[in-house]
Amino acid sequence: MSEFLFPLDGSPIHQIRPDLKGTVCEGEGVTLVRWDIPADRSPTPIHSHTDHEQFTIIVTGSVETTVGDQVLILHPGDMCRIDRNVPHGKTRALNGINAVLIDVFSPPRDEYVAAARG
Repeated sequence: MSEFLFPLDGSPIHQIRPDLKGTVCEGEGVTLVRWDIPADRSPTPIHSHTDHEQFTIIVTGSVETTVGDQVLILHPGDMCRIDRNVPHGKTRALNGINAVLIDVFSPPRDEYVAAARG
């Protein structure tokens, strides 16, 4: 496989966090993670990042997520921004359909890169 191509079907999926699997795309200034959110999965925990800003883009399916004090419903093509230190989570797939989303982190998430490398 090319070091530059991360196809939706066929890219390695790693256990990046105890509660989520995904594909990591490593860059000099950012880390992208494509997460697979199963329809039957419990919502992610509320958390925040002191060192990273995060942008989320929905690829397939729809999700409900909480950012700060707002509950957001996101559909394919929707994007949201999560600033440093803003509590967020409770992300779950909607309508019984698996969802795929991409998170962009700046600066890079070294622990996610390390998890993907094994």
